[in-house]
Amino acid sequence: MTPSSHNIGFISTRFAGTDGVSLETAKWATVLERLGHRCFYFAGECDRSADYSHVVPEAFYRHPDIDELNRMAYSGSWTVTKEARKAHPEMAHLHKDFFSIYVRPPAMTRRVNEFKEYFKKELYEFARRFDLEILIVENALTIPLNLPLGLAITEFVAETGYPAIAHHHDFYWERQRFQVNCVGDYLAAAFPPNLPSIRHVVINSIQAQQIASRQGLTSRVIPNVMDFDSPPPAPDPYTETVRSDFDIRGGEYFFLQPTRVIQRKGIEHAIELMRRPGYARQTHHLARLRRRRHGLRKPCARVRAPAGCDRPF
Repeated sequence: MTPSSHNIGFISTRFAGTDGVSLETAKWATVLERLGHRCFYFAGECDRSADYSHVVPEAFYRHPDIDELNRMAYSGSWTVTKEARKAHPEMAHLHKDFFSIYVRPPAMTRRVNEFKEYFKKELYEFARRFDLEILIVENALTIPLNLPLGLAITEFVAETGYPAIAHHHDFYWERQRFQVNCVGDYLAAAFPPNLPSIRHVVINSIQAQQIASRQGLTSRVIPNVMDFDSPPPAPDPYTETVRSDFDIRGGEYFFLQPTRVIQRKGIEHAIELMRRPGYARQTHHLARLRRRRHGLRKPCARVRAPAGCDRPF
């Protein structure tokens, strides 16, 4: 390691497959390694070399224990409320109609704290094992899919003063499923945290405005980009037959947006692009592919625009 290079630790729930966080992390790591730095990885699932990785299975957001915590945290159901109140029957006569129903079972609180301490111990080991100097947290302080991991990272940085970049991809307030919850104190503490050694990076200006107005935090906008100077990978058996599989004739345009059809993905902009002059003369397709952990599978949605279509559909 040269005097100008640093050991950088990436932290997330997963670094594997074709999800957006994993792909963007790989781009950042490529740039950092070109500058002479060394990159290491902490995650629940990781397809990087074991020599540079510290894998803690419970850090993965789909680990069964974490799934159960998420079920209770975001269900908003009376079942969780009753379970929480049943834990302290001596308090039953004190409950009034105006008490909040968004309460969590004490057992859940204890479980979150147990995992938090476990993750924090592993983070200390990760930093010691690879002599880390800087941390880059990829979405683990943004979307609360692993509550104890986010809390552990926050406490680790607070206890050590590590310089860290919190790279935010999608905040909890952008997703409907997190709006009703019994973990508001955790969200306020760690998603994202407000600590002096953390610098926040967002992927668009709307997020920069939101994190400022909601959290009082400044951030830098670094959008997701594509490396157009690098050639695309060679066609594989799937891409060699994709046009015939979609029944797309020669000379027809084929548009691909490999995302979920949800509001924040802005699929309407792709449809708007398809109807603009220059494309309207020919029939064209907009396809969405089902994205699986290790690649793209069969198409699960296809939109076909008739030639000359004069409005979005």
